[in-house]
Amino acid sequence: MRSFLALAHLLALGSLPRVMAAFDMNKNNNLAVYWGQDGANGQQPLSHYCQDDTIDTIPLAFLYQFSAKGGMPAIDFANTCSSSGDSVFKGTALAKCDDIGADIKTCQQAGKIITLSLGGATGVVGFASDAEAESFADTIWNLFLGGDSDVRPFGDAVLDGVDLDIESGSPAHYAAFVNRIRANAGEDTTSDAAKAKTRRSLSRMVKRKAKHGPSPSPSKNSTTTDPTGKNKKYYITAAPQCPYPDANIGAALNDAHFDAVYVQFYNNYCGLNYKSEFNFATWDKWAKTQSANPDVKVYIGAPASPDAAGEGYVSPSTLAKYVADAQKKYDSFGGVMLWDADTAYNNNRFDKAAKNALMASSN
Repeated sequence: MRSFLALAHLLALGSLPRVMAAFDMNKNNNLAVYWGQDGANGQQPLSHYCQDDTIDTIPLAFLYQFSAKGGMPAIDFANTCSSSGDSVFKGTALAKCDDIGADIKTCQQAGKIITLSLGGATGVVGFASDAEAESFADTIWNLFLGGDSDVRPFGDAVLDGVDLDIESGSPAHYAAFVNRIRANAGEDTTSDAAKAKTRRSLSRMVKRKAKHGPSPSPSKNSTTTDPTGKNKKYYITAAPQCPYPDANIGAALNDAHFDAVYVQFYNNYCGLNYKSEFNFATWDKWAKTQSANPDVKVYIGAPASPDAAGEGYVSPSTLAKYVADAQKKYDSFGGVMLWDADTAYNNNRFDKAAKNALMASSN
């Protein structure tokens, strides 16, 4: 009777939860929006940005220090959770963010993909060896993803992957980090670059020897699953600067399997505000000829307000033109990335304008 009354109450309020469509990385209308750095000094809890269908992916920014007190990483989400304003795990500078853990679950239930972004403009990051990178990947797996640890900043919430916003430190050994995450998730990482090269060679052969009838299409990426049997997909993305190749993460993009790159087309000569220098075509060529994942998606990264970047902000109408052009010309185009949620909401819901542009001309 109690559950029946609860159901009746929900029906009366019109508040039955909606069945959300599963996130699909293969689409060209996805919107990724960073959250965590309080860009407009009015950042709301994470769940606030999951209340409609606008945003598809939210990278949490940032895990900014790979090895802090006690050898553990450090995270900082500005006014929401940080080591300076919240409790930390004993002997570390790693903040306990139980409220964010609850919000992560809320957002995932609403069909959002929630990942953890590593690095940032002031990040203290980098590895001295592949072994160190692999060890850190195990730490990230156990603290935030499908592993197990007594130290989990978000409690039992399991994130959907990681994002590498690497803007400092040595660029070496990140491929080892990515490969270890994927191995922990149960995915075969044997020579991703070699497999990609073979697939591209076969594709070119098919095109040269095409006969009547449809040509065989390249096989899609296998699902990355949690070995515990939960069949969970984990995503790995990066946020390179638009100058190609990126100085900090470019090598890893060629040597490890990334699902998407959120190219920052701002604060550089190739930004959205320099139409003649805008180089999405270069990144599309990289995706098709150099990436370890031939199906990698390339996003147009944009500031969500004039104050969100030093330069590169464009109006919603101008961004819409870039989007329509990319959707028409480039198979690698996956969507738009915005920095960040707080500034987007305070700039007349710039995120909605970006999503509307994506939906207007998507396939």
